[in-house]
Amino acid sequence: MTFASKRNALSIAFLAVVAFAQSSCNSTHVPRGADNEGLVTGRLLSVNPLEVVVLPIENHTGDASVPCAAMREQFQQGLVQLRYSPLALSFVDRSSGVVEASYKPGALGEHAVLRVVLTGWDDSRWKSHAHLVVDADIYMLDAANPDPSMALWGGHAVRTVDLELQRNSVAGDEALRQRAVEEVVSGILGSLPARNPERSNGPTR
Repeated sequence: MTFASKRNALSIAFLAVVAFAQSSCNSTHVPRGADNEGLVTGRLLSVNPLEVVVLPIENHTGDASVPCAAMREQFQQGLVQLRYSPLALSFVDRSSGVVEASYKPGALGEHAVLRVVLTGWDDSRWKSHAHLVVDADIYMLDAANPDPSMALWGGHAVRTVDLELQRNSVAGDEALRQRAVEEVVSGILGSLPARNPERSNGPTR
């Protein structure tokens, strides 16, 4: 084999190794939100809601220390990043009776309602490993038809957060818990499709 032939063979072999490495990296990459197998998209894309009411988090865990208010704020901020327009939480609570049973979806002219029901909050390993497991039912409901069986998007999600390696870089347990809430909400909303901004005249019924 000539020198040129050997060089070409080595070049081909090198390119093959690079291609294999790239394909291996791509095969192990998990798209954001792909691990929420229980969250499915219904009529969200066709309704394309703009204004959303984020209801107070429903705590069915039996643990009164769960930071429901902080989680609700994170859901509101996450919706903004996905190009929805959630109504101000203070306005919702003050104007619609949303904290009471008298609230009716659509009362504030919103197109959709985000309902989050916490069913599990396992922080038994938080003190030792900053480990948290959260179970929740999440639904984006059509304000015109708020039946959960006809939800625009949602289902059940289980999110696991492990922040043990971040303990030394976070100022105190309260800040670490806030980061855990942020990661839980971000992981859930990773499955929610962003709103289509090209349809700027509101949803189509």
